Amino acid sequence: MKTVAALAAVMGVMALVALAAILPGRGSAQEGLAVGVDADPSGNTATSLGPIDQCVSVAKDDKFQVDVFITDVNNLLAWETYFSFDGSIVNVTDLDVDLFQAANANSDVFNASESLPSSGGLYRLGAIDFGQPPSPDSGSGVLARLTLKAVGAGISPAILLTLDADNDGKPDLGTRLKDPQERSLGDSNGDGIFDGTVFNAQIAVDRDCPPGSAATPSPGTATPAVPGDNTPTANGTETPGASTTSSPTSQATSTPRPATPAPTSTARPSSDDDGTNWNSPGLVAAYVAAGVVATLAVGGLALLGARRRGGG
Repeated sequence: MKTVAALAAVMGVMALVALAAILPGRGSAQEGLAVGVDADPSGNTATSLGPIDQCVSVAKDDKFQVDVFITDVNNLLAWETYFSFDGSIVNVTDLDVDLFQAANANSDVFNASESLPSSGGLYRLGAIDFGQPPSPDSGSGVLARLTLKAVGAGISPAILLTLDADNDGKPDLGTRLKDPQERSLGDSNGDGIFDGTVFNAQIAVDRDCPPGSAATPSPGTATPAVPGDNTPTANGTETPGASTTSSPTSQATSTPRPATPAPTSTARPSSDDDGTNWNSPGLVAAYVAAGVVATLAVGGLALLGARRRGGG
């Protein structure tokens, strides 16, 4: 009962302080800052990234992992993002956020993600470091490692969604990155949502990855970009071209690694391959109108953390 009461109290405070995050906030641009999905975590550690795989091929019923990563960030305290996938092809079964943010001394990472498993096609995940003294993180690494299960044949998007549901030019859902001063990192227009570089991926079940989805060096390297054809992915965004080589089942795409391509643009699809309409008022209501906490919990948590550290 004490645990339930404590959780209820935390959620109540989150609901109140999250209200502050509704108001336009200060933005902080950071050169080289990017987020994305790596379809194969091989070579990644909590604080370093190997080659970034744009696609992985697995067999039905396989369990496997993908990474949500960040590059060249300064003073990250809290974050939130939305992982979009085809629930008829893959499901999210587990999550680990004790990686990049847990690497510093005094880290105390709180998992602010939704409960699991998730099969609905959109999963909100996030975390905040409540460490005392303050322990914000800088550099590159893995924000979260998702465990997925392949449940059906096909090609699923694996993207970090930014959604303008009512087409008013202002995103309703998207990645949020906060520093200890409550500034939104990578936010150039002050709406609180990350509008920088986003790398997206795909998951192929019982089939090869599409052409042009080879592994590339991790973002932020000094390797100069080379021209390549842009091959549309299953979710409608463009993934930069690379060597055209099929990969065997249960293996990530493996080709000679080209120079770093231009990244994908932030995903703003109107629908997924399973027919899910992300502009549907009912679906958006589940994430927006259902409550401030669902969409702005991390902003509120960051504010709460800052107040706790300040003793106020």
